[in-house]
Amino acid sequence: MKKYIEKYKANWKKKSVFGKVMDLLFYVLIIAMIIPQSRIEVIGFMNKVKAHIIQPSTNSIDDSYTLTEQDYNWSMVDINGNQYNLSDAKGKVVFINVWATWCPPCVGEMPLIQSFYDKYKNNSDVVFLLISDESIPKIKQFMDKRDYSFPVFSSKSTRADIFRNKTIPVSFLISKEGKLVMKHTGTADWSGKKMEEIVNDLLR
Repeated sequence: MKKYIEKYKANWKKKSVFGKVMDLLFYVLIIAMIIPQSRIEVIGFMNKVKAHIIQPSTNSIDDSYTLTEQDYNWSMVDINGNQYNLSDAKGKVVFINVWATWCPPCVGEMPLIQSFYDKYKNNSDVVFLLISDESIPKIKQFMDKRDYSFPVFSSKSTRADIFRNKTIPVSFLISKEGKLVMKHTGTADWSGKKMEEIVNDLLR
């Protein structure tokens, strides 16, 4: 046994960083298969690792779709029962993330969204809308368990086609002028310098 451990340590030292990461992800996946109740958390962790690699990007302002009044008519309610409509965020930079508590990639990117939110939570020109189609009690239970503080909402009306997507998570970024400058499907490094530069440019 000792000989096997020493051999494993020697092989581990020879591996590249990428190789080590892939090995760890493999072990995590095995744990998820053995312990079903941990599956969402474990796969969520794997997606968090993946998210650190993927950088978000925007469209050219000139090529971006401009939201209409109908697009802005998206009704929702927060976990405290307060009504909100996307039209209330007109004239501001808006980050929208459509997610669900049962979605491992969504769970995986939440810590990065929390870090992103912490950077701009005191800026009145930036609005965060994390929207699920699930019930308020289910969303609230998820938030309380993980101690997240970003604003979450339950969708109360049919959203415009421009905000529809076959898979989640899907994220959108809207400029002050109502331009849809980003639609990103899947996880991403929302807490990174790239996203900070994008938002700061839109604020300027």
